[in-house]
Amino acid sequence: MAPRLMVIGLDGVGLDLARSLAQRGVMPHLAGLLTEGAAWATASPLPEVSPVCWTSLFSGAGPGEHGVYGFAEPQPGAYYLHPVDSYSVAVPRLWDAASAAGLRSVVLNVPLTYPAAMIKGVMVSGFVTPELSRGVHPLELLPRLQAMGYRPEAELERGRQDAAGLLADLDLALAVRLELFEQMLAEDWSLYAAVVSDTDRVNHFAWPALWEPDHPLAAAALAVYGRIDHFLGRVWELARPEVEAGELRLLVAADHSFGPIVSEVYLNPWLAQQGWLAVEGAPPQERILAATQALALDPGRIYLHWRGRFPEGSLEPGPGAEALLADIAAGLLALRHQGQAVVARVHRGRELYAGPRAHLAPDLVAEAAPGYSLRAGLGRPEVLGTSHLTGVHRPQGALALCLPPPADKPQSVIGLYGPMAQALGLA
Repeated sequence: MAPRLMVIGLDGVGLDLARSLAQRGVMPHLAGLLTEGAAWATASPLPEVSPVCWTSLFSGAGPGEHGVYGFAEPQPGAYYLHPVDSYSVAVPRLWDAASAAGLRSVVLNVPLTYPAAMIKGVMVSGFVTPELSRGVHPLELLPRLQAMGYRPEAELERGRQDAAGLLADLDLALAVRLELFEQMLAEDWSLYAAVVSDTDRVNHFAWPALWEPDHPLAAAALAVYGRIDHFLGRVWELARPEVEAGELRLLVAADHSFGPIVSEVYLNPWLAQQGWLAVEGAPPQERILAATQALALDPGRIYLHWRGRFPEGSLEPGPGAEALLADIAAGLLALRHQGQAVVARVHRGRELYAGPRAHLAPDLVAEAAPGYSLRAGLGRPEVLGTSHLTGVHRPQGALALCLPPPADKPQSVIGLYGPMAQALGLA
């Protein structure tokens, strides 16, 4: 039998959370997989957001090669932010390589696969999918999804005011999503890749509820994970004979981990406070002024106001720009909240990234200290504050779980591509 690979993605699930939920009996099927397989933690590429990390995992390439640095990118010669989509990805991903080798794939809910690609097999796009009809291949599958009541995403805006309502809606959307995932197991495939994104949403909106038994949202938050665990049990029931026969490799993996938020840090108000950002008006009608020297995008990306890159930009490469980068980095590392550093490290973009798309990289990438969330925050009056979010991405500790245990355990999310390609005979 031709080699086969099954990848189950659990967005934002760290090894620490996985082990805790398994040990507490919330996810008994996951506990069995952790016992029978090999589990370890991986490091995520920066910035540690889903479009960057999942694209890296499924391509084996970093942002300097695939060209994705966040959910949105600055439009060259403008201040407009262009949302990234599948057309933004400059390298082939695993299903592209599989198609080129004549292998069929089932690709479900993977972030940054919209619009859906015409692969050999089936694709249902993941976050962000604004129009389901453009996120389905082949299109003949669309009526089936519509009849199921399939939704690419729960009503996330509801979480701003009603976290309990959001968790209920997540569970409804997840039930249909997992039904589709299970149905698609019966398709003809060599590669099956399905990402559960709802874990990330629970972690963002109800992180303390996953750890505090008496939290008012604990039952609802843990129920979402319990539903996912039931699906993992079905997966293992079907996959186990093939895994034990050496005909299938099963990888359960996350793109990044999570942690609690002590405070959010709003970088644009901080840049303005330091005299490096000048803005006129309020969002969404604000105007970046010519006096600006630097501006920030989520999460922790800082761009100098270069001539030619931005309409009002005036900075040119040279000692002045280098001094400015050093000053911004030093200022971020010195920033404190209740005596604690809020930034752990500041990376130079040109040192962090390499490849044909490295010129698109931010000039600085700030990495948050544990407990802090770095936001652009344009329009916020303060530098430090909180919002409706209670959990934040972390770039260390993402779950990787493989059955059968691999010969090597890649220490990075990007490194997982190698064993996946090998499992399909593509490397």
